[in-house]
Order: sequence, then structure tokens, then C-alpha cells
Amino acid sequence: MTHEVFGKLRFKEADESWAGSAGLPRFAAVGQMPEPAPLTEEEAVRMAADMSAALEAMKEQMRAQFGERVDQALAELDRAAEAPEPAPAESDPKDQEREQRRAARREKNAALFAKGRFPVRVAAPGGAEPSPAQQESYRFLCDNEAAVYDAVVAQVWESFQSAYEQEHWRQVAGIKAAATVADLSGRFAVTRVDIAREARNGFAHLVFLLESDWQDEHGMVVTYAPDTREAHWTSWEGLYDLLESDEPESEAEQEEYVPSPHDLLLEAILTGDEPLARELVARGADINALGEDEYPPLWISVDQIEVEEVRRLLAFGADPNLPNPDEKTTPLKHAKRMYRDMGFAPAKKRDALLDGMMSLVREAAGERFHDIQLRLEEIIRLLEAAAKTES
Repeated sequence: MTHEVFGKLRFKEADESWAGSAGLPRFAAVGQMPEPAPLTEEEAVRMAADMSAALEAMKEQMRAQFGERVDQALAELDRAAEAPEPAPAESDPKDQEREQRRAARREKNAALFAKGRFPVRVAAPGGAEPSPAQQESYRFLCDNEAAVYDAVVAQVWESFQSAYEQEHWRQVAGIKAAATVADLSGRFAVTRVDIAREARNGFAHLVFLLESDWQDEHGMVVTYAPDTREAHWTSWEGLYDLLESDEPESEAEQEEYVPSPHDLLLEAILTGDEPLARELVARGADINALGEDEYPPLWISVDQIEVEEVRRLLAFGADPNLPNPDEKTTPLKHAKRMYRDMGFAPAKKRDALLDGMMSLVREAAGERFHDIQLRLEEIIRLLEAAAKTES
């Protein structure tokens, strides 16, 4: 659609937001990190030394916790490190396809940034139109880009200092030193701004998505509140603690949740209410009726190693061959993989580090680890029996 304030917008059903762009040349200039340059010989030597120091520190921590028996596992690691490298596996066509899509997205974004345009997402639960508070924040951002940019970059610098002060993380991640924020040029990117539905004093919160060479797996965002001119950096996990709102909920947000027959059936199965579960099945409820990105309940119960839940779900028709939407692994494959990863069966590809760590975990956990093994074995038996019945 074409909005009077935001211009051209496309609705993204996956995350319920309107997607567009704005003329924000400062943010566009840092919208994409450059492709990493090859390491120089000096950098490679230094990185290897840092990683070696981090590994030695980890070994000392393990010795302090597990005593001398850790040396056997460490010796196995050393032997594995000296073993000849296996022949490289043939590239996966799916990996090639993903890389091609990534390259296409990068090229498309580069063209957008070259025009001084910057990606904008407007939160839209239930497909709602942009709220007045979201429109005000968009106007504020466009009119005050320089001030907002400076506040965001100041938070980027704070996040870098926080990461660099952690010696262990600095060594593991190979974080290079920086004396000022100018030294971070090319080491971070502000990739998009999301205009949240949450608002305060008539302004919606602005959420800037970032990439950097020092962030961890939890990612990083910077929030900016136009009403107070305050910015804060956080991980995705801490985001919603910063999105204080005094706005009334929209009609879509106020809509009372009405459980589907599938939801009611799942609750009845998991709580052991078999009469209700049978009644719901008789009325047509299907435990395998899932949304596009929804994980099968059976897969989740397997992942949580809940034997009785697996047993009940199978009894009410849960499909043992129904994969999850991400890795496309079935419950049975996932159970067998967990069994191997925990060291109860030989792994398809030997990982000496994982073997050594799991050996220590098994010794420390004692009977509890044996109980996990028995539960996984029962889950695998149940799933294999169900798979035979299906075929």
C-alpha cells in the first residue's frame, strides 16, 4: 500500500510488520558490513595465539572443577588434533542455494543504501495500520536523523567496551582493540530500524538492529525513545524490558485468544485428560494440524526427553515422521541425534572435544545421566514402533 506518511509499504506476514524504507543517509552509510578481508599472516598468528591462550584457560577451569581425571580427555583432544584432516565433503546444493540468496539480498540492500535509503519495519499485529505514535516517531527520526544516529553510535561504542573488557570473550571471539568509536568503522552495521507498536507519550519506540564483530549469538539491538531522547543497547532477550508503553492495545491485540481444536487436544493430551482428548478427536481435532512455522508437539516432547508425553501423543495419532519447520528433522531422527551427541552411541562424525566434554559431564552427573539414557532409549523404541505402524 502507499501510506501518506511512510510511502510505499509491503506487509510481511511472517513477522506481522509493514516493510518500507526512508531517506536516512547517515544510517544508510553504515547499513552493511564489508565482506571480511583475508587474514594477514600476522593476524593469523595472533589469532591462533589468542585461541590457544583461551583454550589453556578453559583447561585450567576444567581441571579445577574435575581434578586430574580431566587430563585423559584432554590427551584425547591432543591426539585428535594431530590426526590427518579428513577429505572435505562435497558441498551441499542447499548450502549453495542459501549462499546465492544471501548474495542477492546483499546486492539488493547495497543498491538501496547507495541511494541513501534505509530499511524500515513498522510493527503491525494482525495487519493493523500504522498507529499515530508510529507515524510521529517516523517523522521524528527523519527530522532528527543526526541526533538519533549519534545516540545509537554511542551505544554501539558502549557495547564494544563491554565486550572488550571480558578477557575470555575477547580472546575467543578475536576482538580487536579500538581507542575510539572511529576505530570501529567497518566493524559494525546498523541494518534496519523497527518502529515498535509499544509507545510512550505519543511516540513509538525505535529499535535499531545491529551486526558487529564482537556481538555474541544473542545479537544486539539499540532502542531509542523519542520522548526522552534516550538510547540503550541490549540483546534480543532484553529488548522488551525496554519497550515501556502507555498506549492502549489495538483491537487486534485486545482480541481474546480462542484456542483451536488442535490446541485443546494438545492440552488434553499433555494433562492426561484422555476422555476429553477422545471426544475432541471424535469431533475432528487433529494433533498434526499445524501452522506453517509451528513445531510438532511430538518433536518438542522428544527434545525435552518427556517419555510419557511422547507415549500419550503417539497414542492420539501424533505423526513420528512429521519434521520441524527449521532443520526438517523428524522426532525419531532428533532423538537418535541426541542419543549420539550425549555419547550413548558412536557419532557419525567423531568430535574429540565433544567426546571429552561429554565424558566429564557423564562422570559428574552419575545416575542422572544414566536416567537420561534410559529415557531416550524408551523414546526411540516408541517412535520406531510408531513409524513401523505408519508404514
